[in-house]
Amino acid sequence: MTDLVVYYTRTNKTKMVAEKIAQMKNADMLEIIDKKDRSGALGYIGGAISAVRNSSTPIEYDVKDLSKYDIVYLGSPVWASKPAPAIREYIEQNDFSDVNVVTFVTMMASGEKPALEIMNDMIQKQGGNVIKSFAIITKNTDIDELTQKAIEEI
Repeated sequence: MTDLVVYYTRTNKTKMVAEKIAQMKNADMLEIIDKKDRSGALGYIGGAISAVRNSSTPIEYDVKDLSKYDIVYLGSPVWASKPAPAIREYIEQNDFSDVNVVTFVTMMASGEKPALEIMNDMIQKQGGNVIKSFAIITKNTDIDELTQKAIEEI
């Protein structure tokens, strides 16, 4: 068996972390696509409002049987101290029964604790086992180096 890295990204920061994890763990990757246009300033504001309201959003992804993986890494940007709606939707749509999960978030400055708590609670309610969580600050940092350190601690 192998690992799987599942992520949603708006500005490619979360994708950078996901790619580093996949490289280090020789893992499969799965990008979640939000079918709502979240680009630009209006997309950012709309996304933050959707996150605060816990709104659902239409998503697209290749369906994977999560039980076939040793560890599923699940990553989201932090929007208003919450995970992106696309990640919430993905968690709600999938069976995490007996799946070992590492959650991670990316953010400019703060909000990681509430975002990770929401993700972890949702996964546990879906039967998943959260074994580790970490956050990467993406502003003025070496994302590769921070990701490598976080993964080495798992």
